[in-house]
Amino acid sequence: MAGNAARTLALPVIMFVVLFILSKAFGTGQFGSFSSLRIVAQQTMMGAAIALAMTCNMKNGRWDFSIGMMTITSSIIGGAIAQALKIGPMGILIGCVIVGVIASAINGLLYIFMKVPTLVISIGAMLVYESVNLVFNKGGGARISDFTMLAFGRSPYVFILGIAAGVVFYVLYTHTVFGYNVRSLASNQALAVSTGINEKRNVMGCYLLCGLMVGVAGTINLSLNGSVLADVKFNGAMSMMFEAFPPVFIGFYLSQYTNLTVGVFVGAFSMKLLTAGMLALGIPAALQNVGIGLFLLVFIAFTTNQEKLREMRHIRERISIISARVEQ
Repeated sequence: MAGNAARTLALPVIMFVVLFILSKAFGTGQFGSFSSLRIVAQQTMMGAAIALAMTCNMKNGRWDFSIGMMTITSSIIGGAIAQALKIGPMGILIGCVIVGVIASAINGLLYIFMKVPTLVISIGAMLVYESVNLVFNKGGGARISDFTMLAFGRSPYVFILGIAAGVVFYVLYTHTVFGYNVRSLASNQALAVSTGINEKRNVMGCYLLCGLMVGVAGTINLSLNGSVLADVKFNGAMSMMFEAFPPVFIGFYLSQYTNLTVGVFVGAFSMKLLTAGMLALGIPAALQNVGIGLFLLVFIAFTTNQEKLREMRHIRERISIISARVEQ
């Protein structure tokens, strides 16, 4: 148990220590202070929600590139409705979740009935949602003038919402038939279908859960910033989605030591630490995605070839033992 906990927390701890040393030696900004870590933790809630939105579909090989734009759309439409009706923070949450679920359900239905790769559907959907953002509210986006409505962007409410979303995902993925079917289809789709699992129903369940998490991410996004612009283009949405990829892969890897949900949160926190560290080192925002991409490349290469690395280490140990015996 202690060993698994140590392996789970090794990445953020090592990353924090390395970035803290580098920032003290070469940095121009603050890193490692309580206030900076609090901001990192707050941003982790949104990153984890987007990563959880991607997790079930990616587990089954469905890559949805429209999640970033769906998050922005849920913030704009849900926030604008809540602002017009003046229904408080819960109104923003409900509005964002409804928009996120509807958008994600549309993606799921298109995938089921059109039977084309999710890459094609998600890119097409992303362009449609971008157009919706520009048309809705005459392109004004969402701007919350009543700061009491932005409770989910402040402590402790941002953590309550993020952790609540994680608990919902954990229960659905780990302790329900839906979650069992997701894992079964990911392991062996043909065998799972032959045992009676309804794949289309499970696909829609994955997309609806994705929409729920997108709504949570949209709520936090709007609550942290107070406004969301309608002219967020392709690159902005892709950047939001791209930053959620590493937490998903980290979560998949850490699931052998802990629960997948915990692994995704650890991955999201690690990525926000990396971003904060690069910012403290004075690395421009344009190059921060390069750093995240390099980390993802190295991480995937390491985890993919981990078994080969073990075999090479075992072979070297055998050679050392044999050489020692020969010398004797």
